[in-house]
Amino acid sequence: MISVVIPSYNRRDCVLALLADVYAQQGVEMEVIVVDDRSPDDSVEAIRRAYPQVTLLVNEKNGGPAVTRNRGIRAAKGDIIVGLDSDVTVPDCHVLANVEKRMKAHPTVTGLAFRLYKPDGKSEDTPRWWHPVPIEQYAGKSFLTSYFSGTAYAFRREELIKAGMYPEILYMHYEEVELAFRILDNGGSILHCPELSVLHHANEVSRRSEVSVFYKPRNQLLVAAACLPGWKALKYAIPRMAFQFITACRRGHLKDFIRAMKSASELIPRRLENREPLRPETMRQIDALKQGLVP
Repeated sequence: MISVVIPSYNRRDCVLALLADVYAQQGVEMEVIVVDDRSPDDSVEAIRRAYPQVTLLVNEKNGGPAVTRNRGIRAAKGDIIVGLDSDVTVPDCHVLANVEKRMKAHPTVTGLAFRLYKPDGKSEDTPRWWHPVPIEQYAGKSFLTSYFSGTAYAFRREELIKAGMYPEILYMHYEEVELAFRILDNGGSILHCPELSVLHHANEVSRRSEVSVFYKPRNQLLVAAACLPGWKALKYAIPRMAFQFITACRRGHLKDFIRAMKSASELIPRRLENREPLRPETMRQIDALKQGLVP
């Protein structure tokens, strides 16, 4: 069975549109779990009225996307988790059936990264293309990758749990990066599948400037501290912090950058306590994926 896990915050109309597409899926056994992250709107009541069959979980306090996704994964009963952010729609009514086919055809693959389109259904959602190969050459191809977007994905549930699920300390942004690292470090693999596609409507909630000016630099440091070995952590963090500092100065966000650095300094000791650097084999694999060398 497939468990569809949908985290949602203050997106009543979006999540209702997504649920309509999910329940239009054909040829698959599924359960649907919506985890509401303490929305101030009437999302919870609207979902209960329109889709009483949904397993609806409501966080006691706002915990962020990582906490919300993890709660849905823990509650799931299916062998496969399909995660969909609440601001996507799924025009293809066979996407879930195709997920099942892909998983059966590739029994050693841990997860599947979906192809993300803008609302027109033709343009690639380039801001969320963090795969290690060029979007112009690879968007329409299947390939192994070191990344997936939390916007739309499918994973074997047991493997997600084994990898530690989403790092909740990050709250939001870069949680997929770290989870992908852990999956690869456990010997898993992630396959980009262009036939598994959704439309991403980039709801206003997800475009808050705080993501780029606060969470991005902070979480880059936190991921480096927890995952990357020695000098590679420095090689990863130093140029990124320099870039973030210059960008913050140019755009008038220096106070936010300083606040991000302060938050990182407070959280890094906790990250170092549980630090698990990626194995040398995993680092070599990530480097090979960047060059398109892994078939």
